[in-house]
Amino acid sequence: MNKVDNIETPRQANGLNSLSRTLDSFSRKILGARGFVEVDILTEWDKIVGPELAQYSFPQKINFGKEKNNGTLYLAVPSGAYALELQQRSKYIIDKINTYFGYNAVSNIKIIQNSGMVPLQQPQKTAQKISVTKEQKEQITALTNEINNEDLKNILIKLGENIFSEKNTKNKEEKNRGKNET
Repeated sequence: MNKVDNIETPRQANGLNSLSRTLDSFSRKILGARGFVEVDILTEWDKIVGPELAQYSFPQKINFGKEKNNGTLYLAVPSGAYALELQQRSKYIIDKINTYFGYNAVSNIKIIQNSGMVPLQQPQKTAQKISVTKEQKEQITALTNEINNEDLKNILIKLGENIFSEKNTKNKEEKNRGKNET
């Protein structure tokens, strides 16, 4: 908003609109012709089915009957192994899609094998070094000393070390920020 004589007026962009506003209606027209009444299935695929399934599957189209429900979703996968996995999880995928849209948008899945498709690689998490002080280690040991189940005891010790390590890392970062600001 521009302020002219203490009156707020809307900004003028000389007839220009944002690209996203233009593309949204344009993409809905194009994708609607291919059977994608719900464009969201393309743009939100990883959120609908989760990153694990989205990394090796991609929606191609949805065929509907006379009404815009109970459609058949065509999914592309890179190989037969992925096709078998999706076939086993098809009810789960249909439930996730229908829950996302709030109605029975899809009732069937057809799987298309596409050898040219490459599964997305998930970013590798780097192992974080655990750093706890001697006092913190003693405190964790004292708290878990009376636990008889060794597996549970080891899990709780690791949990305590991770909590203290994360706290120590945050404290170091805050101290470094404080030094850099002065």
